[in-house]
Amino acid sequence: MNKDYKRVATTQERLTEMLQKTGKRAADLAKETGLHKATIHRYLTGAVEPRQEAMLKLALALNVSETWLWGYDVSPARQDWEADVDIINNAVIRMRSDNDFMSVVEALLALDSEKFSVAKTVVTALKK
Repeated sequence: MNKDYKRVATTQERLTEMLQKTGKRAADLAKETGLHKATIHRYLTGAVEPRQEAMLKLALALNVSETWLWGYDVSPARQDWEADVDIINNAVIRMRSDNDFMSVVEALLALDSEKFSVAKTVVTALKK
């Protein structure tokens, strides 16, 4: 986090603001994020702050910057660079919960550049 950013609001305030602005309810946010409705309510009451993984899900569901949602004085608009960070965050989240995915990532990391190039070609073809 940039030390020049000032926290000017709470996550509770920002979540409440976005629910009002979008017309969404806590139940809608729970469905879109996969978080429990009770967890969303705890965020909305300020009982707890979301952890990084939950914050990512909330920011994506509300289409706002995670930094803004944390309450910092930045634009609420998602920045272009955040898409790259989202990919990395989603990969880490999946590696934590999916041993097969983690094994594939470990195997890719162990490849030399020639074999990695072949793997990239195969994965690219599979995406189509």
